[in-house]
Amino acid sequence: MRKIGLGIDHLWPLIILAGLAFYISLVPEPPNDLWWHLKIGEHIYTTHAVPATNMFGWTLPEDAPFTYGAWLGEYLFYSLYRLGGLEFLFLARTVLAIVTFGLVGYEAQRRSGSWRLASLAIALAGLMTLNNLIVRPQNWSWLPFMVYYVLLSRYADGELSRYWLLLCPLLMIFWVNAHGAFVLAPVLLGIFFLGEALRTWWKWPGTLPWRDVVWIGIIGALTLLATVVNPQFLRIFTYVLDLMTDPPSQGLIVEWQSPAPEGIANIVFFVSILLFLLVFAYARYHPSPTETILLAGFLWLAWSGQRYVVWFALVAMPILVRALSMLVPKRYLFASALKNSLNLILALLVWVPVFLAQPWFAEQLPLPETYWEKVWRGSKVGPLLSVETPVGAVQYLKQHPGGNLFNDMGYGSYLIWAIPEQGVFVDPRVELYPYEQWLDYISIGNGVRYNALLRSYGADRILLSLKNQDILVELLEDDPLWRKEYQDSYAQIWARHLSE
Repeated sequence: MRKIGLGIDHLWPLIILAGLAFYISLVPEPPNDLWWHLKIGEHIYTTHAVPATNMFGWTLPEDAPFTYGAWLGEYLFYSLYRLGGLEFLFLARTVLAIVTFGLVGYEAQRRSGSWRLASLAIALAGLMTLNNLIVRPQNWSWLPFMVYYVLLSRYADGELSRYWLLLCPLLMIFWVNAHGAFVLAPVLLGIFFLGEALRTWWKWPGTLPWRDVVWIGIIGALTLLATVVNPQFLRIFTYVLDLMTDPPSQGLIVEWQSPAPEGIANIVFFVSILLFLLVFAYARYHPSPTETILLAGFLWLAWSGQRYVVWFALVAMPILVRALSMLVPKRYLFASALKNSLNLILALLVWVPVFLAQPWFAEQLPLPETYWEKVWRGSKVGPLLSVETPVGAVQYLKQHPGGNLFNDMGYGSYLIWAIPEQGVFVDPRVELYPYEQWLDYISIGNGVRYNALLRSYGADRILLSLKNQDILVELLEDDPLWRKEYQDSYAQIWARHLSE
């Protein structure tokens, strides 16, 4: 009779995954990203059409063109919201992340043969994405990306038949409509095609026959063809290119800029590069052409913007532990293979905190006060919201509507969701607004010619973040042209009450 249980080695990745799941489940949701996507999802749900114009920014014509390239991701978010509120959105984000990191562990174990090293890969990949875990359409890209990577890796190693790759163009029909990172699928296919072609040309051990290499190219062509199954047709590539080269996004938004060695995620990213240099210098491992191109390409991508570090993490960590397995003595890589029911019980127990950290129960957890200082408790809007979400200020605006409102950019997203008729000065749809307007927005926030600039736009009310626009807050306190309407611990609302 087969014994039910787990080996001690299996506990390692399960404990690491549980720790990541616990952390991810408790990430407070900031005001600046989810909400406007949720409003677009509601619009699509109610009108059965994908919008193509501004709609919410009062500083631009209402019909100013704008591409909602992640329309399916937004629609799915709103559908989940209708089913179970914000709780379902947070749960979906956590599940997508854990399945993705689980596949990282699976691929790392397949390459290294060690669940212990697989645990290291999961931990490093998870740490590198700590600043990229809020709920937003990018969540829908994590799992497709990892599925492509695992399929192609196993196929290149001769472990899958060619028919498995037919999943790639089918999955693209979802991905191209869910998020702009779909462009990474053709990139992965192109890298594997080129790398495996070089490996076959140079007659490396275990190389694929030419017909199997050509099949990767055929799948790549079919996947590219599948990208046109979206409302934008071929213009979807123009949308992604414009977004990646948009001057305001690239120049003003931190996550689009190169990572600096600050914060856990970025520090681990730089540490992983050092680990690669050390391991490749001392291990008896020579990366294949495909692995070399993958590492070089995704390292360059990560270096160009912090929001891309996640893709480097998912690709590179299985390669790192494969090389590391050549360096670490075998006795440190494996424990007893005997299964034990106690290990199964322990594995289940480590997931109990994860269950308790889900949004239905999280506010009852005895977490440190430093955490609860960042999170609204008992908010009617939903659980696990960052205290920076202007819930009180927006409630005041609902009761006292009107005026042309200058607002903090992040607040603009929540305004679009909670009170869209108010209109916003700017919001996180960064590429919608002209670069000059963003420079004016920064000048106003820094108190530079703020009265003249606000008058030029016709703004007669102001919604400020005390944290992000503290200079302007101090100036308005002594400015007779403005009267404070509202204040809480995080936001202020001012109204012009005198003519200049």
